Amino acid sequence: MILLLGSFALMWNIVSFAQEHDHSAHAGQSKTAPADEKDIFCPTMKTGQLCTNGTTNVLGLTGAKQEKWRELTRKYNKAVDAATLELFKDAEGVLAPAQLAQLKAWFAVGLNPEINQILNAKGLGPKK
Repeated sequence: MILLLGSFALMWNIVSFAQEHDHSAHAGQSKTAPADEKDIFCPTMKTGQLCTNGTTNVLGLTGAKQEKWRELTRKYNKAVDAATLELFKDAEGVLAPAQLAQLKAWFAVGLNPEINQILNAKGLGPKK
């Protein structure tokens, strides 16, 4: 039980860091993200979590719409994270440890760049 709680606390800290990293990395920049920042799904976050600045650039949002979009993506990313953690917790009683590890790997940080490549190949990424 202690090991399980320790693992959960460690995972929570990693997730919290990843969510903070997406936004804090841009804290010193102007309100408009650099033009070369065009990731849709954040490479520094769990699978399925959106980049606030990249999606803003791809969608061409500025001003008040840009700020509102950033709020929406942060809300979405928190919901994705909460749902993912709930899935992991619920799956503990259904999946064997190896299966649970496989499930967690599906949501690991690092898969988003591949999703971005697929979107770009289908013409759904940044316009050139």
